[in-house]
Amino acid sequence: MGSESVGTSLHDLRNSTYALVQRVYRSQQVQQSLQYANENPILTLFLTLVVAMGTMPFLMFLFFVIGSLIFTFSGFLVVEGFLLTAACLVLAGVLSGAAFVAILLTLTVSASWFVLSQGHEMFATVKSRLQDHFKGTIKIVPPGEDIGRPHHDKEQQEEEKEKEEMPNAA
Repeated sequence: MGSESVGTSLHDLRNSTYALVQRVYRSQQVQQSLQYANENPILTLFLTLVVAMGTMPFLMFLFFVIGSLIFTFSGFLVVEGFLLTAACLVLAGVLSGAAFVAILLTLTVSASWFVLSQGHEMFATVKSRLQDHFKGTIKIVPPGEDIGRPHHDKEQQEEEKEKEEMPNAA
């Protein structure tokens, strides 16, 4: 049913087009032009050549414009593609550099943290071993005593007290 309606439509279109062409061909002006061309063949040849030679430069110019537009747009696409590629490469380089710097900073901070923690542990271990080794031999100076003055033994302190008491006894 659908193909029959399309076929009928095409047949109607052909008939109406043929009728239109017949009307134009039969029109009075066309008939007069054909009659004038038959009566003056040299002038008709001249006008035909002028029109043909006038259309050649116009067609060449039109093809040149169309070709220029095609090459311009394709060149634009090539340049745009190149710029996008270059920009992507630059972006990749910058991001790679930033990642490299971030990794180096992370490694440096991690290594510093490890070294400092190991050094702190070693210092604490040495300190505790020294305290255990010298336990009882080191006198802790309380705050407020003069560190620069040599400390006397208890015997010397007792002798000084005795000397001070003797003049009082006599």
